[in-house]
Amino acid sequence: MLFTLALIAYVLATGLALTYLIQREEGLYRLATAATMAGWVLQTIALVARTVEAGRPPFWSFPEAVSVSVWAAVLLELWAERQYRIKALGAFVLPVVVVLSISKTVARPDIEAIAPALHNVWITVHVVLALLGIAAFVLNFAGGIMYLLQERQLKARRPGAFYYRLPSLEALDRLTFRALTLGFPFLTVGLIIGALWAGRFDPLIASSAVAWVIYAFTLAGRAVAGWRGRRAAYFAILGFAALVLTLGAGFLMPGPHGS
Repeated sequence: MLFTLALIAYVLATGLALTYLIQREEGLYRLATAATMAGWVLQTIALVARTVEAGRPPFWSFPEAVSVSVWAAVLLELWAERQYRIKALGAFVLPVVVVLSISKTVARPDIEAIAPALHNVWITVHVVLALLGIAAFVLNFAGGIMYLLQERQLKARRPGAFYYRLPSLEALDRLTFRALTLGFPFLTVGLIIGALWAGRFDPLIASSAVAWVIYAFTLAGRAVAGWRGRRAAYFAILGFAALVLTLGAGFLMPGPHGS
């Protein structure tokens, strides 16, 4: 019930944030923030209740892990919104949050938790790091989308409504870069631990490695070739698309990452 209420709050916050993006009314922003915080608090209570009820961390099944990733992404969004003063950030992060939350609710009913015999500290570290990485890459993706939209607005002879709601290209590029540098170490260590734990070929780890290569290539391009702006934004979108495919596969594949 609490998870459902949290999802309703996130849907409401998404609608308000998107409306604020078009209509420059501060009241809409405050309502969107309040709804987002309400959803996050409800989800926090639901996760704590799930932990107490099950007697284990609330991320031993793949749908549960996605739920925790959503929780972390919302927390990062609320922090980044204040840190970087990007009030429109919720309009680009919250739709992803809603889609991931809905995908969790419609997941196959036969997806089970990891067998108790497989529980150990390294698996916990693997899962936590991977989820934190995904949450950071949601911000990286949102920053890339905003950068491309704002760049298009700036090139237009008559900028539209988005122009007045989005920050400068420099601020957006800084957001995407910092989100990338935050998420990449988490994803890297999480993948290494997961691969060592599996001890064999795992399709989900392999598909996650594709996203890792994209993000590593982006970081290398920034460091060596001085990539900035549009190119980095495109790679942020491409990398997140690879992660979304990985998450989708997690709901379908058998094994420790799926059912």
